[in-house]
Amino acid sequence: MRYKESREQSAELLRMVLPLMGRHAAGFHPLSYAVWYEYVSGLNPGLRAALDARVAQTTNLTDRDMEALFDAHVAMRDIESSARMRVEIARLVEDVDGVACEADQEVQQYGTELDGYRQRLQQETARETLHKVVESLLDNTSRVRDKTEMFHEHLKKSSEEVERLREELELVQGLALCDPLTGLLNRRGFDHQIQRLCNGSLQGCSVLIADIDHFKAINDAHGHLLGDKVIIAVANVLRGCAGERGPIARIGGEEFALLLSHTSAAGAAELAERIRASVERGKIRRADTDESIGNVTVSIGVASCAATEQFESMLARADRALYQSKTAGRNRVSISDRAAGAIA
Repeated sequence: MRYKESREQSAELLRMVLPLMGRHAAGFHPLSYAVWYEYVSGLNPGLRAALDARVAQTTNLTDRDMEALFDAHVAMRDIESSARMRVEIARLVEDVDGVACEADQEVQQYGTELDGYRQRLQQETARETLHKVVESLLDNTSRVRDKTEMFHEHLKKSSEEVERLREELELVQGLALCDPLTGLLNRRGFDHQIQRLCNGSLQGCSVLIADIDHFKAINDAHGHLLGDKVIIAVANVLRGCAGERGPIARIGGEEFALLLSHTSAAGAAELAERIRASVERGKIRRADTDESIGNVTVSIGVASCAATEQFESMLARADRALYQSKTAGRNRVSISDRAAGAIA
């Protein structure tokens, strides 16, 4: 497991982290907390050195600074951990294979010995000789049994170690491929899912790109903490409207992408409109005053896959459709025509 601190130790680290976070402009979001947590805990020396160097350059770290530190020293560390675990698993497989070969040789030798005993017993044998054969047979049987038990014990320990590595790998992959603020996929995770899906055909798929309107103004007027709340709220709308229809990702600061399998342009546009309307209806309030910050809206671009089209091309058309929504007044859905690449 990545973090092994007890509840009491984690609480002490929290007490140390919060004042550090409060000195800088970066928001109080999970990404920023992860950076400072690994900094104060001392478990990430590379991050500590990089953060100290950055603080020496500027006394006011921004969200951009924290994202850069996270990507370079936290997410990257997860990738390195994945590589290390692959090496460990390969070593385990080689080790088990070696023990299995030894056990197999032992069994083959035992089979040869049994054949020899059978031939001797088929002949007329004196009682003393027969006694020696039985004793030898018992000794060899005990030897093979011990070897087999040792092999089974080795397999059991290896299985337990493989299970531990599997759980650690799942955790690492989850941290490396997920956006810590929203719980959605990040851009790396989205690309990973697309790569997996591209083993088949993207024919019949559609993609949505959604962007929160006037997000910088929201941050400037209400602060990063409430800005994070807006991002989480929009992520929850996407998750609620899309369900299990395809991977959803936060691919930029306030930008999201959703791939829909087996969905026509019309079906994708209908879902996009439902997302847009749901965000517009939502009310987000300040925690300190309970004051509504007004309607939050999103602009959305939609593209469906043309025959033999690559994903990047479809995504680029959706991005152009998003731009069209922005320039046409925001809070709307625009659809890319897949035949001509035009915007409907």
